[in-house]
Amino acid sequence: MDPRVAQRRYLLLILCSTFLQGSSFVASKVVLTELPPVWLATLRFFVAALSLLPWLWLRHRNRVAGGMAVPITALPWLRLAVIGLLQTAGVMAFLTMGLTQTTASKAAILMASNPLLVALLAGILLKERVRPQTWLGLLLAFAGVVVCIGVQSVMSGAIGHGEVLVMAGSACWAFATLASKRFRLAIDTWTLAFWQMLIGAAALTLLAAWRGEPFVLPTDTAAAFLWLAIPASTGAMGLWFAALHAGGAVRTSGFLFLCPFFAALIAFATGGEMLSTHELLGGVMIAVGIVLLSRAPAAKPAHQAASLENMP
Repeated sequence: MDPRVAQRRYLLLILCSTFLQGSSFVASKVVLTELPPVWLATLRFFVAALSLLPWLWLRHRNRVAGGMAVPITALPWLRLAVIGLLQTAGVMAFLTMGLTQTTASKAAILMASNPLLVALLAGILLKERVRPQTWLGLLLAFAGVVVCIGVQSVMSGAIGHGEVLVMAGSACWAFATLASKRFRLAIDTWTLAFWQMLIGAAALTLLAAWRGEPFVLPTDTAAAFLWLAIPASTGAMGLWFAALHAGGAVRTSGFLFLCPFFAALIAFATGGEMLSTHELLGGVMIAVGIVLLSRAPAAKPAHQAASLENMP
């Protein structure tokens, strides 16, 4: 594939994914008025996984007809479980529980530290060299998130139990990103998204039952829930894994800084919430940081620079 075409395809994947992830904050705020937090996460990813079944069944039938079907027993179950428990169960469980004990602004800034954590861990675990331009883009975008949320909101108050839980969720996301990149799973993006969401939803079901949360089905907020479960979960997750497989872990994670900015824009478009001066300034800083990230060459592991960037 022509490098310029590949670059445009990669940017389209990651921008669509982060836009959908940003929309999930707005939809979640609506649905949380009716559903308890862990049950919301459970139902969200269970429905998201089920929405992929018709597509996966058609693909499997075509592969059976062509003699190319992979037996279900041949799937890398342990690695799928690791990604599902980290990416879906770990992130959502810690985040939703943390949000009950901390402010949304603090949670947002702590989750926004994820790309910096990925960059640090990628250098240690994957031997992925992080170039100075990439670090500059990461730090500028992170500062933009702080400015967008408001420095006073971020700095007010001490680190408590809720903040620790949110940081644990951010760490789960970072490890899931690195695991997905490192495992180099020989399965397609949508099969990976289906199984990891289903495994994560099963784990969240046990957690919700253990916490004693009352089970509620969304009725008044059904439309917002369906958007959250399918485009903002199924679509966002599949596009995220596709972008991750096409680019480096550090570079791809850096685009997560766009999520809170997209969330602010969507809130403005749907609810008329005006953007303040510091939100606009933070958005510009995030945009400049993302431009630096997008123009930086994808980092490669030091010991296998030629082979790890293009995953099957």
